[in-house]
Amino acid sequence: MQLEVLILGKVKDLTNKRFGRLEVIRREKNENYRATWLCKCDCGNKKIISSTHLISGLTKSCGCLGKENRTKSRAKHHKTNTKLYYVWKGMKQRCYNPNNKYYYNYGGRGITICDKWKDDFEEFYKWSVKNGYVENALHKSCTIDRINNDGNYEPSNCRWVDMKIQSNNRRKRKNV
Repeated sequence: MQLEVLILGKVKDLTNKRFGRLEVIRREKNENYRATWLCKCDCGNKKIISSTHLISGLTKSCGCLGKENRTKSRAKHHKTNTKLYYVWKGMKQRCYNPNNKYYYNYGGRGITICDKWKDDFEEFYKWSVKNGYVENALHKSCTIDRINNDGNYEPSNCRWVDMKIQSNNRRKRKNV
């Protein structure tokens, strides 16, 4: 990494140098006597940036790079408003959120979600589609069911069934 060099009051010329997506066009006059540069970004925008920000790598674009990165991180799979996504979130809530009203029946009993699904909706989605999940199924005709009610949410212990099968696969409750 280069450092800005002041030699006898002169700033190193950065004209035509590249920093990330930015190409320096020319030095700009600045009231604070700090070296600033007019830069053109690969996306076409122009922006005035200080030598310090360019040389240190603090600024790599006009702002478009950060915007792209934020967009990518927010929408990995574009399925956040689907029924299946809410099923996955519900599983996680029941297993890991003590404030969830059903936690005592799931996480409170030690039920967890396999590592493959826990933090990766895409893996859960792929398994679901291959194993009988129907996106447009009628309400309560395609629900996730754990075959062994004392087992975890994992591919070998889950299936997609209707509410009739689901209700017949409940653990025995003690009468109080």
